[in-house]
Amino acid sequence: MRFRRLFEPGTIGRLTLKNRLIMPAMGVSLADAHGGVTNREIDYYAARANGGVAMVTPHYASVSVDSSLPYTMVISDDGQVKNWKALADAVHAGGARFSIQLMHIGMIFLYSGHVPKGVTIKVPSMTQWLKRTYQYHVVTEAEIERYIGDFAQAARRAKEAGADAVELHACHGCLVSTFMSPLTNKRTDQYGGSVENRVRFARRIVESMKEVVGKDFPIIVRMNASDDIEGGVSIDEAMEQAAILERAGADAISVSSGMEFWTPLGIPAYPFPEGAMIPLAEKIKQAVKVPVIGAGKITPELAEKVLEEGKVDFVAMGRPLLADPELPNKLREGRREDVRNCLYCNNCLRHDTQAPSCTVNPFLFRESRYPMAPAARPKRVMVVGGGLAGMETAIYLAERGHRVTIYEKTGQLGGQWITACASPGKDSYRHLTEYLDKAIKRLKIPVKLNHNVTREEILKAAPDTVILATGAVPVGLKVPGADKKHVVQGHDVLAGKVEVKGTSAVVGGRFIGMEVAVKLAEEGKPVCIITRNGLGEDGVKLEKFTFQSIANRLIELRVPLYLHATVVEIADKSVIILMNGEIYPVPADTVIFSVGMRSVADLAAELEGTGIEFHLVGDCVKPRDACEVHTQAAKIAALV
Repeated sequence: MRFRRLFEPGTIGRLTLKNRLIMPAMGVSLADAHGGVTNREIDYYAARANGGVAMVTPHYASVSVDSSLPYTMVISDDGQVKNWKALADAVHAGGARFSIQLMHIGMIFLYSGHVPKGVTIKVPSMTQWLKRTYQYHVVTEAEIERYIGDFAQAARRAKEAGADAVELHACHGCLVSTFMSPLTNKRTDQYGGSVENRVRFARRIVESMKEVVGKDFPIIVRMNASDDIEGGVSIDEAMEQAAILERAGADAISVSSGMEFWTPLGIPAYPFPEGAMIPLAEKIKQAVKVPVIGAGKITPELAEKVLEEGKVDFVAMGRPLLADPELPNKLREGRREDVRNCLYCNNCLRHDTQAPSCTVNPFLFRESRYPMAPAARPKRVMVVGGGLAGMETAIYLAERGHRVTIYEKTGQLGGQWITACASPGKDSYRHLTEYLDKAIKRLKIPVKLNHNVTREEILKAAPDTVILATGAVPVGLKVPGADKKHVVQGHDVLAGKVEVKGTSAVVGGRFIGMEVAVKLAEEGKPVCIITRNGLGEDGVKLEKFTFQSIANRLIELRVPLYLHATVVEIADKSVIILMNGEIYPVPADTVIFSVGMRSVADLAAELEGTGIEFHLVGDCVKPRDACEVHTQAAKIAALV
């Protein structure tokens, strides 16, 4: 068996798990406005349990009334036990164990960007790092005693609700985590100073929970092995903390890292190497005898390897289970090639312009809508455009029973995604087109390459429906010199279609511009970024962890940034910018535009009034990211 070690049973305390795969807690907002369980929430967790994972841990449960966010479940009073029992029953019915993560949110309010009215952010001490736009409250020793009791009673409720274990959230900047970190804890009482004092709050919580739920009920502690920031918890300190928590009664240590509001390591995006936190987990395992759970950008192959090498005892796969809830079943059945691989793009974390979703799984948080119902009447469908939008829509249409043909004007499928795969750190992005290619072959969808479809051809073929997925093209700037030969597009640089000579200036400071600059700087080529706004600004807000990862890389590579600067002209050897009311020449032998895209929808205008039913999908509607494209593709396919 290829993943033999991954599917061996394991134990946490006296709890037996059927394999070594755990679904960790991840932030979702699927509860109702009062924190009650919803059918959508049950569907979401049941799908992962049915998919073969050993244990499911839902979104954190707030243990105190001053620590909750809207549309998330809480466990701060007995009336909420029935809500958690509904989730526990659904997970158990799917064959998985069920744990509940207990947390006081503390400074993670800073990451959420939302503090409920009348709530202050609870901190161990005031430091110069805190954003002054919020109200803070330094926790007293009397309040610490109350919070310890809150955690203990929350553990009792979890056990009554049918949970098989509880997990203490002690990482990423929650209240317990900030007590453990020397960066955020400057106290001089018994809860500050030494490592032993700073871990005292967490230790007493574990001891108190054990007293209430009994020694045989498993308690997992999820903690930072590193705060990933100077002055924070180091791996050496974390090893000491883990040993103390083990002595207090922790039955397993789940290893994470990073302060969520300051560093991106806690949810490593595509720029990070695989298994970025595994070396830290391996160190923690040297300090304790209880099982250690590793997490953070772990592929099935890496999971098998680190388990076989004894670096960890279990692996927590979060985002991969969002991408494909059937991942464990597919691996166990020898169907590795059928897995929809996570891209670590972090689109699932976005809460700005849409309901959060997944780039490779448009049915994330919409599990009841898949599989789609068979078509009442199969139709002949022409899909014009073989980028992601066209490929995805064609697949869903074919799965519904429609007779679909894809027409692509170039010699290969994939469109702009081929360029995306060439960006630094995005090698794994090719898994998506590989998966779609296999699905197209499996469904026997005819593909006509190097075929530029015209209005006349459509009228002659008379299909029942046309899907227009004609994409978008990069745009430039309307400034003098924009048409010079040394002015190129960022997409072409990433795709290797142009050679960048001498010193270069990237105009545009969002993801493509940042990635182009990183690529050139890593090649040792002098490059700068010029952007009319702040880095990453202008329009839709960029996903924070990914942005931080790339921005940090730009800083490491010492790429000059000209922020809030307007390009007024492109000369032969420089870009003339207006910045702070003054004119400056920025040296540039090559100028690289990364200023946006323009939809290509000419064929739609030509089909108006012909009587042909057609739908537009993807960038030809408006330029957007792949996550939105796939969600729209699924919606269009459901309508046809």
